Amino acid sequence: MVPKKSPRIPLELHQIKAYEFYQKRLASGKEGNEIDDWQQAKEYLSQHPRAILAWNLKMPYRGGKRLIKRLLLSLQSLVRVAWKLLIFPFWLFQQIPGLFAREDKDSRTFAIDVVKTIISALGLIATLLAGIGLIVNYSNSQAEMQLTQQRLITERFSKAIEQIGSGKEEAVISGIYSLEQIAKDSPKDQYQWTIMEVLTSYIRKNSPIPSNIQQLKPEAEEREKTPEKLPSVSIPVQAALTVIGRRKGDNLAETTDSNKIKILDLSRTNLRGANLNRANHNRANLDGANLNGAFLEGAYLNGANLNGANLNGANLNGANLNGANLNGANLNGAYLIGANLNGAYLNGANLNGANLWGAEVDPKQIKSACFWEKAIHTQAKWDKDKQLLVAEDWKANQREIEKLKRDKNSDPPNPIDCNTK
Repeated sequence: MVPKKSPRIPLELHQIKAYEFYQKRLASGKEGNEIDDWQQAKEYLSQHPRAILAWNLKMPYRGGKRLIKRLLLSLQSLVRVAWKLLIFPFWLFQQIPGLFAREDKDSRTFAIDVVKTIISALGLIATLLAGIGLIVNYSNSQAEMQLTQQRLITERFSKAIEQIGSGKEEAVISGIYSLEQIAKDSPKDQYQWTIMEVLTSYIRKNSPIPSNIQQLKPEAEEREKTPEKLPSVSIPVQAALTVIGRRKGDNLAETTDSNKIKILDLSRTNLRGANLNRANHNRANLDGANLNGAFLEGAYLNGANLNGANLNGANLNGANLNGANLNGANLNGAYLIGANLNGAYLNGANLNGANLWGAEVDPKQIKSACFWEKAIHTQAKWDKDKQLLVAEDWKANQREIEKLKRDKNSDPPNPIDCNTK
């Protein structure tokens, strides 16, 4: 017996059904993620082909309603013009016998001209009718082309999701880059944000920070060392980060019709050693993320939430951190040369060994951080013996620190007790 072929699932219907399962999962307090919701929606729709049939019957009507209305209005105007053109030749035709009956030459000449006019009018009417036919055929072909394109994108999207869910590294990477191409090919980027949510969900699921590390007390010595023992990002996770970082659009603050800001959720993920150079992560949620040794040179992190993030040894040279939340972040040994930290929140951030030379940052924010006196405020160099960054000119660095200490206007009104952090 030949197995029954599974029906094609429209992407919009698939999204609606997946969101229903997501709402049910939240209401029941069950664990899961967006990929599981997507697979569950696919299984449900595969078992209920009538729902897909009803949707497909409804979609052409919804999509073509306005087009039909515009065509009817245009047709009405054309009918009026055509009617007047039809009436005029018949009126002239009625005058022809009387004109030919006259004996004078001028009347007969005029009658011949009338006949020629009627023939020209009929030719014009035929041309108009042919033009109407071409317009209707073109509209139908365009609508059919859009439906075909929509169906092909839906099929490609479903296949990419299956590849990502397969667990095989080669298939996962292929699925990730397929999603990127779909985001580029889809009209008006209507699937771009859905694809970004799928990729961030994949990263959260496959590169999380273990819960036992999150539960360690902040003052515990093992908490400082454990993030460094976490593995670097895997190849598929790096591929997902690359696709997210180079997607279209200068602004990362995506908005819905209800003006709610959409943000990338990469909170509590292990991104150790990730390559995020020049990546677009404005307003991204990186709360508690492990970015130990990550490459963030020239990255766009304006307004990003890096609260409690581990940026130990991260390269943030030239990064855009305007208005970013770095409260409690660990910037120990981080490179911040030329970084834009205007308006950034550094309350309680660990600046021990951070290279702040050339960074655009308010002195008030520097003093709101912890161990800012141990940061490097002048040009730095790598000490091979100590295996850390040190000031190239120690005395010049101390002068900058003393200068900041003397500036009492930049002292925070409520200093943080960094010894408890």
